[in-house]
Amino acid sequence: MSRTFKIIRIFLVSAVVITICLFCFVQLSLSDVFDKKYTRVELTENFIQNEKAFVEVENLFVSKLPMLTDQKISFGLSKGNKFSLIIIPTIIDSKSHIIGGYDLEVNSIQLDSALTTLGWTVETVTLLKKKLSKTNCDWIRTSEIRFHPIQIYPNQNGWGSFDYLIFDKPISDSLVQIYGRPISNSTFGRRVELNYTSAL
Repeated sequence: MSRTFKIIRIFLVSAVVITICLFCFVQLSLSDVFDKKYTRVELTENFIQNEKAFVEVENLFVSKLPMLTDQKISFGLSKGNKFSLIIIPTIIDSKSHIIGGYDLEVNSIQLDSALTTLGWTVETVTLLKKKLSKTNCDWIRTSEIRFHPIQIYPNQNGWGSFDYLIFDKPISDSLVQIYGRPISNSTFGRRVELNYTSAL
C-alpha cells in the first residue's frame, strides 16, 4: 500500500468521523439537550418576580378545563405560531385520527378538533400562550396528584427537572411532609410547591 493511499485513507476516515460528530452535535442542539438547567433558587426567584403571570395563566387554564371529566389536559408552547395540546385518555375521531398532539398549526384539522373537543377557541390557546410565556415556562397541565393540582414546567430537559406544583388551596402541614414547603408566603405562593423529579 503506497504512502499516498494511506494518507488519503486517513483523511477520508477523519472526514467521516468529523461529519458524524457534527451531525450528532446539531441533532442534540436541536433537541434541546443543552437547555439551561435551573436551580431551586433561580426558579423560586422566577416565581416571585412573575407571580402575577403565574396567577393569570393558572386562572385562565383552570377556567377553561372541561367540567365533570377525568381527562388530563396538557398545553405546551411550540416554535412559531404552533401549540401542543395533549388530551389523555387519547380521543380518536371517526376517521381513526388522534385528536390533539404536538406542534399543531393554527387552523389545522388536528388543532381544530382538539379545540372543539375541549370547547376552546384559537383565542383561548393564543391567550394561554401569551400568559404562559410570561412565566418563563413552556408547559401547563393537569395532574393526577391528590387535590387536583396544576403543574407548570420551565423549559428543562435531562435526567431531572423541576416543576411548579399548584394546589387548589394552601398546602397544609400534613401535605408539607409529603411535598415540601410552599414556595412563598404570599396568598398564591402558599398554594405552590417547587417539585423536583428525577428519572434516575
